[in-house]
Parts: sequence; structure tokens; C-alpha cells
Amino acid sequence: MELKYLPSVIPESQSFYSERKTIPYFGGHWHYHEEYELMFTIKGNGIRIVGDHMDHFHDGQLVFIGSGVPHLFKNEEKDGTELVDYIVIKFNSAFKGSNIYLLPEFSGILNFLKRSARGLIFSQDVVDKLSEQLIQLTKSEGASRIINLLAILKSLSTEVDFQHLSSEHFSLKNSTKGEDRTQKVIDYITENYTNDISLDDLAAVAHMTTNSFCRYFKSRTGKTVFQFIREFRINKACQMLINGERSISEICYDTGFNSFSTFNRIFKNLKHVSASEYKSRYMLLNKSSKQD
Repeated sequence: MELKYLPSVIPESQSFYSERKTIPYFGGHWHYHEEYELMFTIKGNGIRIVGDHMDHFHDGQLVFIGSGVPHLFKNEEKDGTELVDYIVIKFNSAFKGSNIYLLPEFSGILNFLKRSARGLIFSQDVVDKLSEQLIQLTKSEGASRIINLLAILKSLSTEVDFQHLSSEHFSLKNSTKGEDRTQKVIDYITENYTNDISLDDLAAVAHMTTNSFCRYFKSRTGKTVFQFIREFRINKACQMLINGERSISEICYDTGFNSFSTFNRIFKNLKHVSASEYKSRYMLLNKSSKQD
């Protein structure tokens, strides 16, 4: 799967793109585009990469991705019984050539768009406040579409309960030359993370020497390749812990670790809690939400 700049998906008959999708498999690839993107995951879980940030995504998360920021949402293809339900909204800085954000009244929204250069994820309180508006937007027609979008952006621009995703110094080079190499390496890792992965294996996938590959991968992702692999494995472990299908020791080995102590150390280093505490916190949160 080639990683490349994606052209606009906004129809000629519309000023921006919005759609609610319910599909069995959420398997996009690492890509970027000019449009700003709002991604609301109503139901689904998997791995999310925004710039140089990687994490596990789950139900009820709202992420805003700035123009040109590389990103990936990916889950595992299953038997089609577990559907992914999400809303995606894409819009440019100008509506059909008219940049309304330059109007004085929209200065707050303009500043919000600038903050999205690192990617933003909003709190559950923000999601709860805006979920119905986001759903309604996908049903709107005519002028109501623009009005609803601006209302959502206005609300988000005043929120302070959010976190930046990508690091402050991460940026994607404007050239797409060689991006297919990055995608091939990411694909290889996602398909082989349960096995031992050597630097020689990855360099061979990229058709580079090991030294050149190490420099190249870090310049494209902001991480060393082994940092990337460790984070990918731990986030897969988080997904498995939440699904509750395996014990922690089984998850350790199912995600490619060959030492339980190493798994625990890296998990706590990345998530700031132990794997058992992570699972306990989620179970308590899930139980509380069901009672509500």
C-alpha cells in the first residue's frame, strides 16, 4: 500500500466533506492531505498514529488533525461481525476560494486551526457535548451544513480540555519522495509485530543499508524504528487488555515480547501505569459508564 499525498475528497457540489460510515474494517494507511480533518470514532478500536504520536483509539474519541499532518487509523480485519462506526469531516482553509476565517469575527477559529498542526484529542466531556451536533452535521443539507460546521468549530475553538498529540518539533517534509518505503516498513511491522524483527529485516524491506535506514526512518517518523515497534506492541497490548480476551501474561507474548519483566517495564514507561492497573482502570470506567 503506497503512502502518498491524497487529493481532495470534497465534491464539486459541496464546500466540505462529511460522512458517517459503518464498516467492518477500519484499515487506512499512513497519509496526509491539505484538508483539516475531524475524526469522531463512535464505535471501534485500534491503533492511531498522528505525526510522531502513537496510541490506542477506542469508542467515543474526537480527534482534530491539521492540514498536512500525517496520520493513520487502523484496526484488525476480523469476520465482519464487529462494525466500526465513525464520522469524518474534511474541510479546507478556504471555502471554494473564500477564506472566511480571515474575518475578524472568526479569529478564534483561525487560532484553533493553527493549533491543530500537532493534532488534538478532546476530553470525554467535550465529546459528550458535541456528539449529537456531529451526527446532525452528517444529515444536514444546504446552508445548514455550513452553519453546523462553523458552530462545531466555534465550540471547539473555546475548549481548553484537549491534548496535543504530535510533538512540538515534528513536521512532514513537503516532498513525497520515498514515502512508499515508509509505508512498506509500517506494513511489515503491523504484519510481523508478534515475531522478532531485526534491523536487517527492515532495512531489506526499505532496500537500504542499516545505517541509512535508521537515519531515514527517524527523519520520517520522529522515532527510531525500535521505539516505533515498542510503542506499536504496547498499544496493541492496550487494545487486548480492553477487549479482555487474554491474560496479561498471554498478551505479553502475543504482542511480540519474550520477557514478562521487559513487557511490564516498557508498558509502565509508556503508559505511566502497570498493565494490570491499566486494565483495572478501564474495567472500573466501563462499569461506571454502564451504570450511568
